[in-house]
Amino acid sequence: MIRCALVVDDSVIARVYMLDILQNIGIPTVIDAENGAECLEIVRNDPPDVIFLDIEMPGMNGVQVLKAIRQFNREVMVIMMTSIANPEVVRQCVANGTNHYILKDLPEEKITQRLRQILNIGGT
Repeated sequence: MIRCALVVDDSVIARVYMLDILQNIGIPTVIDAENGAECLEIVRNDPPDVIFLDIEMPGMNGVQVLKAIRQFNREVMVIMMTSIANPEVVRQCVANGTNHYILKDLPEEKITQRLRQILNIGGT
């Protein structure tokens, strides 16, 4: 059961969008971070059950953050989020230990459906 999710994105709009979706599918605690450094601090101190990690961010990009997470935590589920459907980026994410990859510019219904599948959450 997913009790806590972390959304990491430099865009406030994207974070709020994902926070709403995750709360609507029944995840009781959803927290957010605006960059890789904040994400790493949270994961080191109180790891969530799942991390939704944007790929394109200033400073550390999502792939760099994923690599850093996997150096000290191989258990947390990491779902990469992007609007870039680039096969090389997908390959880098998989090579560095992502669990899943979703396109964040899909309609809300499609994202919700995909997340329910990935997280094994029932509902409509």
